[in-house]
Amino acid sequence: MVQHQSLDPNTCIAFIGGGNMARAIISGLLKQGHNSANILVCAPSQTTRHDLIDTFNVKVHQDNTAAVAFADVIIIAVKPFVVPVVCEQLSEVMQHDNRKLVISIAAGVKHATLRQKLHFSPKVICAMPNLPTSIGEGLTGLYASPDTHKHDIALAERLMRAVGETVWLTEESQMSTIVAAAGSSPAYLFLFLEAMEKAAVEQGLPQETATKAVLQSAMGAISMAMKSQHNLANLRHQVTSPKGTTEQAILAFQDGDLDELVANAMACATSRAKELSIG
Repeated sequence: MVQHQSLDPNTCIAFIGGGNMARAIISGLLKQGHNSANILVCAPSQTTRHDLIDTFNVKVHQDNTAAVAFADVIIIAVKPFVVPVVCEQLSEVMQHDNRKLVISIAAGVKHATLRQKLHFSPKVICAMPNLPTSIGEGLTGLYASPDTHKHDIALAERLMRAVGETVWLTEESQMSTIVAAAGSSPAYLFLFLEAMEKAAVEQGLPQETATKAVLQSAMGAISMAMKSQHNLANLRHQVTSPKGTTEQAILAFQDGDLDELVANAMACATSRAKELSIG
């Protein structure tokens, strides 16, 4: 059982890469009170480094190996094809300091590949966070091999729970499904809400009213689902009165085979995640 303790604000965290996902996690950490002085971002672009300083007031460096001397935890947050180069750079320094926990959020890069590239370091964990980590409402799927030390698992848990909820996977192959069910899913919801908003405007609501109606209803429904002891199907039935307005909308969705459409979309996301996997 993973212990749900708070992340020590003195934990030094280094990011290799300063893209959207790194920024989301940094934003979430800072919102939870983590000290910006204990965050380092290594990025090759001077423009990126200056922007990170302006936005988050974090430390920056152009050399990835600076992360090893600085951090307790190193988060690899680069494009998958860059990961082998980053690991090679880190491994040269980590041969003399193998106490660092490395968490990779690079989609599709397999655990065994990371370990091999890092000279078979046992302190490697794979993670797949989603964008709501930026507001502390994320969901991160995590995978660690059976021989990973409990201390490292607990540290990864504390870090990612600082920016949302976590789920630990028993098989690394499940990571592709986490991509479809969590990593990509905020975009599905935005797309659905966008369609609702557009339809409401077309039916005569002012844009501002349509947006508020759709977003507040979505937030309320999700909050209700999170707090309820009923499953999603039961909650839907509670809202759907026989021969009522909601039932007509549900029937329209079912006539369009919404279940099959969603299943196909998620299968496409899972399949692409597998295609992008390295190792």
